[in-house]
Amino acid sequence: MDRTTSYRKRIESCSSNKDSRIILALDPTVGNDTFAFVKESIDLLQGEACAIKFNFHVILPLSYQEITNLNSKVHSYGLQSIADIKLNDISSTNLVVIDHLVNLGFDAVILNPIIGMDELKRVVGASHDRHLGVLALVYMSHSGAREGFGLSVIDDFSQPVRQLPLYQKLLEYAEASDTDGIIVGGTRLDIISSISRKKKLPIYSPGLGVQGGDPKNAAKAGTDFFIIGRSITQSLNPLKSASTLRKEINCFKND
Repeated sequence: MDRTTSYRKRIESCSSNKDSRIILALDPTVGNDTFAFVKESIDLLQGEACAIKFNFHVILPLSYQEITNLNSKVHSYGLQSIADIKLNDISSTNLVVIDHLVNLGFDAVILNPIIGMDELKRVVGASHDRHLGVLALVYMSHSGAREGFGLSVIDDFSQPVRQLPLYQKLLEYAEASDTDGIIVGGTRLDIISSISRKKKLPIYSPGLGVQGGDPKNAAKAGTDFFIIGRSITQSLNPLKSASTLRKEINCFKND
């Protein structure tokens, strides 16, 4: 697929071509041969997903050449590649990271919008100039996420001053900065549903399966893309599990 097409159009095209809204999260446990695990998983499951998500602990042990080879394989199957590093730093660092991710062949990056509106706009602008998509982390999937993303904060940048949950402020940053989507844990159906009713950006949901989130319920609530890992890769029959999940999710197409 032409890299100069925007990430948002690329992922929609991949999803349509594969008839899948699954983002396959490849998160091997310690002791695995990371490169072999990722390569074999892509080869086996490429027909059931529209994208592959590489977490930080997958990227770190791999060499530059190994990552570029894996991303080339992802693209050869007509999939997109997402770097889940939750980017969250000052401008000079963020821009260097973006260059490395593009050179490594990634199609999108997940970042934390806690960096603020101005920096978020700089990151998104620089990423889009390089045809790299940006997905903003609005609410994580683990139970302790409420201790951070669920905190009540005072927004004294607005007039009148208001009190609201932190995740709602992060959502406003993401929407105003032209990000390509938001990450909301599939364990938080209430938040997905609330955002979906006035949705401006595609919703990507992790935490489905092992962490307790139900893909069918997330689909009903308004999730657009489903980040699923261990419930597929650690099942007795990963290909069958992925195929079953893909078909179940597709019963709940979002308009």
